[in-house]
Amino acid sequence: MIVRILTVGPLAENCIIVYDEKSKDCVIVDPGADGEDILEEVENLNVKAILATHGHLDHVGQVGFLKEMLNIPFYMNEKDEFLINNDIFPGFAFMLKATKCPSPDFYIKDGDILTFGSLELTVMETPGHTPGSVCFYNEKEKVLISGDTLFAGSVGRVDLPGGNPQEMEKSLKKLMELPEETVVYPGHGGKTTIGKEKRTNPFITGIFKLKW
Repeated sequence: MIVRILTVGPLAENCIIVYDEKSKDCVIVDPGADGEDILEEVENLNVKAILATHGHLDHVGQVGFLKEMLNIPFYMNEKDEFLINNDIFPGFAFMLKATKCPSPDFYIKDGDILTFGSLELTVMETPGHTPGSVCFYNEKEKVLISGDTLFAGSVGRVDLPGGNPQEMEKSLKKLMELPEETVVYPGHGGKTTIGKEKRTNPFITGIFKLKW
């Protein structure tokens, strides 16, 4: 399984391209902006679906465009559907050049195993940044796509609509139970590992004072 980060839009959001090198089966996670660039990135791949870690526009702003161009289904947690066309602040959609996001074709929940050809991802609900935030985990490859729940050296903000610090703490504890060698691909910034975040992330070791 190959994981590629394509950083898009004015907020430098990570659109994650996941594909199998042999079969070319592919999913697009969090296509937030620059739809044409994303389309070019997957032009030689067999794209099966679009997945969203949560409903903020900088993560779903090009879902509508890519669905139209590729004729593929869109998967997201139902609890975040109220966000998919929410500007959050005036001009946000314009800044991102976001297209109208359609309702998900399929709702996903904790424990779901999503299979797309040769690809398999397990859904982990991780509310806190938003009510419907999820991560996608591949146990065999020890890969986690964390959206805006966990970053390298930081965590997702909890002061936007639907944010909840108590839920975020629970979600971070859940993620820290994964193997330390798990490679984390976040929604913004560079990749990291669970082990590194356990030891050095100040939001985990300090603010939330999580103990191991």
